[in-house]
Amino acid sequence: MNTKPIPIIITLIAAFISCIASVIQRVSFDIFTKRLLLAVICFAIIGIIVRVVIERSFKTMEEENDQEKEETEEEVETADEETQKGE
Repeated sequence: MNTKPIPIIITLIAAFISCIASVIQRVSFDIFTKRLLLAVICFAIIGIIVRVVIERSFKTMEEENDQEKEETEEEVETADEETQKGE
């Protein structure tokens, strides 16, 4: 799964919401930029953490699926060998 754009998307959404809130409150430009910078930094870090968690969980899920497939293939091969011996 492609998780690379997750931090960017989360950061852009947070920045957009921060901008809208600042415009509605009619804050000064100084406060506006401080809020925006803080939101971008915080949510970029949160986005990176989310991406890492998702990548790790998908990695473990894929490993489990690979193990199950190998076990199933071994069982099928064993069953095929037994049926061929019986003939």
